[in-house]
Amino acid sequence: MTQISNADKQARFRKKEQLKRRADNIFREWQHKVSTCKWKSITPQDIQHSLDKAIDLPSGWTDKDYEHAEQTLAQLHTDLSFAADQLKNDVDAGWGIQVSMTTYDPVKFISDNKAAIENARALAAHLISALRLSNCNDADQAAALMEAVRFVGRSLASNRDILRSQATAICLASIGPQYNRPDWFTEELANTLRWQIDKNLAHQVGRHLLEQ
Repeated sequence: MTQISNADKQARFRKKEQLKRRADNIFREWQHKVSTCKWKSITPQDIQHSLDKAIDLPSGWTDKDYEHAEQTLAQLHTDLSFAADQLKNDVDAGWGIQVSMTTYDPVKFISDNKAAIENARALAAHLISALRLSNCNDADQAAALMEAVRFVGRSLASNRDILRSQATAICLASIGPQYNRPDWFTEELANTLRWQIDKNLAHQVGRHLLEQ
């Protein structure tokens, strides 16, 4: 087994510390951003968890492992710097916030909409907490979460009128072809994918769909 010199050990330690400092700076920057906003889409614990995962180098890590961690941190930084309150956007879209002022009681509408956002936010926090506390790895967590998404998708499909949002589109996309979808489904699913992935990946998805 190759022995690592003290100089190499110190160099590796400094690189890990540099990575941690970058993560800490990203966290502080996010805290400042949230403190100046009226919304909080995710908790500090969620952010810290994501950052810790990004810089968690494996035992005997290589330069490629380190480069991957740097890339992941950069992606998280971009995500957190330009993130919108997607949960609120989905609830608002589902409620049809754009026509709220035409309702018979706009004050009640706004109050009910605000309560719906807070309830959804609390449920999201509960689900994320359950995922973090589970003994499942990331892939197994994804499988469990998709089962929940399919559960919601089947429930949505049973409604005559389905509220339109990116969230409902993804849930409806998770269930089988035997279910009916609303007229707006294809446009909203395409808009959702266009929003979440870059143009190159969108073209690749479209090409693979046409090949089926």
